Amino acid sequence: METMHQLGRYEIVAELGRGAMGAVFRARDPKIDRTVAIKTIAIPASSKHDAEHYRQRFFREAQAAGRLSHPGIVTIYDVGEDEATHTPFIVMECVEGDSLDRTVAATSTGKLPLEIALRLLRQIAEALDYAHRQNIVHRDIKPANIMVTTEGQPKIADFGIARVAMAETTLPGHVVGTPAYMSPEQLNGKAVDGRSDLFSLGVIAYWLLTGVKPFDGDTLTEICVQVVTKDPAPPSEIAPGLTIDVDYVLSRALAKDPAMRYQSGSELAADLDDLSAGKKPRSVVQSAKTQVVPQIGMMVSQRNSEAGVAAARIAQAAGEKGGRGRRALLIYLTVAVILLLAGAGFLALNFNRSNPATLQIIGQYPFQSGEIYIWVDGDLRYHDELRTIARSGVKSSRNSTANESLGITLPVTAGRHTVRIQVDAEGKIYDHDTAIPGYFRAYSQKTLTVDFASRNLALRWD
Repeated sequence: METMHQLGRYEIVAELGRGAMGAVFRARDPKIDRTVAIKTIAIPASSKHDAEHYRQRFFREAQAAGRLSHPGIVTIYDVGEDEATHTPFIVMECVEGDSLDRTVAATSTGKLPLEIALRLLRQIAEALDYAHRQNIVHRDIKPANIMVTTEGQPKIADFGIARVAMAETTLPGHVVGTPAYMSPEQLNGKAVDGRSDLFSLGVIAYWLLTGVKPFDGDTLTEICVQVVTKDPAPPSEIAPGLTIDVDYVLSRALAKDPAMRYQSGSELAADLDDLSAGKKPRSVVQSAKTQVVPQIGMMVSQRNSEAGVAAARIAQAAGEKGGRGRRALLIYLTVAVILLLAGAGFLALNFNRSNPATLQIIGQYPFQSGEIYIWVDGDLRYHDELRTIARSGVKSSRNSTANESLGITLPVTAGRHTVRIQVDAEGKIYDHDTAIPGYFRAYSQKTLTVDFASRNLALRWD
């Protein structure tokens, strides 16, 4: 193998590692005399058109990840391409330390002390929260992608890389990534958001705190089945020093349904902080506190009691005053029933709005490549590319009319929402965006079909 001496303006110092996606080098930036890490990205063997598409997508994803600036994320300085081989590369800060899996393996017990493990997990959760608020999902959170500095600061690596690898090289029946750390929705090929990363962090947390993986097996198939269907044993049963509060935090992080997981990294970080302090996780405490809806329930109950007392008094008056009292009794009872029904209806409405539901978007798109944007109530919830998958033995051309299936699943809360969709596609002219309102029942899925044959992307609820 020929020794590489330079990539762009960067002087190669040493090779740090090599894998399926490429190689990692320690290098020097001569402009500012800074030591950096450079990762080259191998382009999958494909047509010239697909190779160019892969290259451009890599640059876009790396540039997006380059906007991230957080102490818990490896900083991206630059992206480039080797002139001789046209190999794209990404330039990052060179972290002095080791990956999390190697850090743990270097301990005498194969585990980190509890307080150190909880601190690392909290810092990782905070870093993920920051990235997710920038609408960037990692998709391959695992110990090998978390660096631990010599000062003990965790830093998440490879933002902007996993998304390209999984989007461009995944074929039906194949899994790209590390299944033991992937979320159920990711393994099932569904749309993912930040909660998928939190599931992966939950797997890491289980391993760090117990010393064993929650999902393990002899084959990839066995591991995938466990991730999708198996609930791991409570951590306190494996490591007796752990409490039921740890069981609660990890069971919530590892919930199969994304709607039942922590909804943000900051929420998970807060509970991990409480575990470190020996306190009850605040999400448990908050759910146990009297909130607005329970207070309303108490008011209704109180009104019910008061109505009963009033009815008794009115009944007594009715016996004393005859017909006039009976008429008053009917009036008061009618008012009491109306108040109780109104209160119950308000309670049901508010409980319903706090419950999860699912939005599924399907359709058949007739173009080779494009981009889709989906907003729910004005919030951009999804943005990705739509491409026709090249299948073995099937010729594709720019003028192909073969349709490709669209299938996107997004979590929402029960209640009324407006869904807005925009599609930009090569060779296809669509109106800027199309919106449709819909009502979502709690714990149900509502399916929206997109008609790509219509210029205005006709939407209909099925």
